Amino acid sequence: GAKAVFPETITAQAGGEAGVPVWQLVRTSHSWKGCGATAFEVAPAASWSHIVDTLRFVRDQVVPALGEVEALSGYRNEGLNACSNGAPASAHRHFFALDLVPVAAGVTRDSLIRSVCGAHSRQGRAYQAGLGFYSGLHFHVDSRGYRRWGPDGSGATSPCVRVA
Repeated sequence: GAKAVFPETITAQAGGEAGVPVWQLVRTSHSWKGCGATAFEVAPAASWSHIVDTLRFVRDQVVPALGEVEALSGYRNEGLNACSNGAPASAHRHFFALDLVPVAAGVTRDSLIRSVCGAHSRQGRAYQAGLGFYSGLHFHVDSRGYRRWGPDGSGATSPCVRVA
């Protein structure tokens, strides 16, 4: 039989609709141009299955709590990750992570934090979901281990601490 290709493999493993369009899954980083990289890159095939649990968490927990989201960054190769100031062991390097923003107008940072922290508190452990917050409405979800963090990378600064 024919070998499954990128979007079909991920959609099938996620158990149906992935909740994030494929073109968003292959976005690299907002700093791609300044880093001399490409705006879109498909992760190595050996890593495709890594994003499946992240997509399940987004589809099953984040979207019902917050509304539709847009993925701004998925897989980042080592060079682009370093140039983008990503953590050396970033979950993006192995395609476990997505950086997201809400699609709906009118979402505030406080409502974002309440919604996403609530979803993470209720079901994050079951999905082995990591949750981090950047400035504004940008946040990070991965499936490389249950944890949360804030601006300095520590759990103590996660905005979820205030809403727990």
